[in-house]
Amino acid sequence: MRLAALKFGEEQMPRFYLLGDLELGPGGFCVVPRDEWEAVGFIASIRAHPCPMSDQCNHYPRVIRAATDEEIARWRQRRVREREAMIICKQKVAEHGLPMKVSTVEIDESHNKVVFHFTADKRVDFRALVRDLAATLRARIELWQIGVRDEAKIIDGFGVCGERLCCAGYFREFKPISIRMAKNQDIALAPSKLSGSCGRLMCCLAYEEPTYVEMAHGMPPVGALVRTAGLEGIVVDRHILRQTIQVMDREEKTHTVQRDEVREVIEIRDRKGRKVKRLQDLEQEAEAGEAEAAKVPPDDESAGQ
Repeated sequence: MRLAALKFGEEQMPRFYLLGDLELGPGGFCVVPRDEWEAVGFIASIRAHPCPMSDQCNHYPRVIRAATDEEIARWRQRRVREREAMIICKQKVAEHGLPMKVSTVEIDESHNKVVFHFTADKRVDFRALVRDLAATLRARIELWQIGVRDEAKIIDGFGVCGERLCCAGYFREFKPISIRMAKNQDIALAPSKLSGSCGRLMCCLAYEEPTYVEMAHGMPPVGALVRTAGLEGIVVDRHILRQTIQVMDREEKTHTVQRDEVREVIEIRDRKGRKVKRLQDLEQEAEAGEAEAAKVPPDDESAGQ
């Protein structure tokens, strides 16, 4: 089974569809189901289906048929109109002095409608802009304000891992991501390491966080004074997946110790430098902080206007 990577616009990454038995190649055009209507897409590339049970795969929609010459001509004309509409919209935004960034444009010829997506730091009064664009483009105008995460989902791209952005690939909705997820996985709190293409915390921080929390339960944290069969020292580092800790003794020598070898946690200091006599006290404090954070509702990333 083959997959065709189709492009519907210049500013969007390809979407994958099952090609089936159709004799189509890269550079061709085909008709596929999209939202509530059929759309023409440009075949950017063709690749083999990654799943060994591709015959039973229902994840990708199927290509309906090859596009006709008339549909291809209309597709090319629509791309030209969208480029012109984007240039006009950016010029009008500058003329009106609106603090907004236009991200994408899409023309719906069947309804004589032009849809723009934009990002802004706050709500924007664009009523005068809509009237100006409608008079210039002679079409119905829709302006939708989206968040930076929604912008990355629409425009698409690749993450630091080399794979396609999760939000554009298979996310149906965004879930709140907190810095605590990185702390629970002992990840260095560097913005360049934690931020995605949208500038926010990467969504993949939530993938393995429950496993890390479960495996780290009962492990002495960094800064704890521990005692083993023949060693007493301070925990300077730990590897949750390997279930090991790095212990520095009084001679400043580092030893790798298995979690099961720790016989006693003598003393623990939290992030504020306070002494905690028992490991359970520190865990209860962390749980109380998470419960308090859960009371604050997450910000809504997108707001349609």
